[in-house]
Amino acid sequence: MTKEPVYIIIPVHNRKAITLKCLETLENNGDLDKYHVIVVDDGSSDGTSSAIQSQYPDVIILQGDGNLWWTGAIKKGMEYAYQQGAEYFIWLNDDCYPQKEAISQLINLCQSNPKIIAGGQCFDPDTLEPSYGGIAIKKHEFINIYDKQELLLECDGLAGNFICMSKQVIDEIGYPNSFLFPQYYGDVIYTNRAKTMGYKLIVCQKYIALSKNDHPRISWLNPDKPLLTYWQDYFQIKSPSYWKAELNYYRELFGFQGILLYVYKKIVRFWLFFIFVTITPPSFRQSLKQIKQ
Repeated sequence: MTKEPVYIIIPVHNRKAITLKCLETLENNGDLDKYHVIVVDDGSSDGTSSAIQSQYPDVIILQGDGNLWWTGAIKKGMEYAYQQGAEYFIWLNDDCYPQKEAISQLINLCQSNPKIIAGGQCFDPDTLEPSYGGIAIKKHEFINIYDKQELLLECDGLAGNFICMSKQVIDEIGYPNSFLFPQYYGDVIYTNRAKTMGYKLIVCQKYIALSKNDHPRISWLNPDKPLLTYWQDYFQIKSPSYWKAELNYYRELFGFQGILLYVYKKIVRFWLFFIFVTITPPSFRQSLKQIKQ
């Protein structure tokens, strides 16, 4: 069976069972037979690559040394797919499980208009609440948007868990910036940049995938770990709070004002919360939390 010029790019690192479940989902949906699948294994030590080779020999495996991170792995997969003549590119996280026909429907939407980048709405499998999809930028705030009444919802940025784009996007924009955004924010910055260049960003509420929300909101009134641990996250590439990525996220979207916003929101407010939590008893903070709710 001749495969369509569509390449599904899956970045992975040391999550063998999760990665195999993702590939099993694609197999059950018929996507492995229809499309090319690239797994970019960024230095896994748990036997991920050998397991894939054994169970899914048609899957293309590209190796990293552990320093690609998410954006670098996506970029490496895109570069390879482009060289192979890909017409459409799918970004898919390994913990994201598309429903049957979801991938083909995203491709159809992009085929209808090459100036569209389409994302499938993701839902948490445990709560069935929206987890990842479209992002709106309003008054210097980032809002995850969802409207079950709107099948196609325009947005300002797309989470990269499950999206589709045409080759034209790469021709006009290039590849995601893995230097400034190694693990987080590269997806939103890349898609938002496309929007500024005339592309429509569409999140499709009908073409869905299951993906657990692994970045729940933090309650500063009752943090689930010592606050200084959150501060240490500012210096960890694997954290959404990694300072270089988040600072450049604000700067790219809001210019110099974004730098000031970052300093206020992420540094000044952090230490104000730290002082507050340090000097107030947990019972008092819990009562404040109940009042807020």
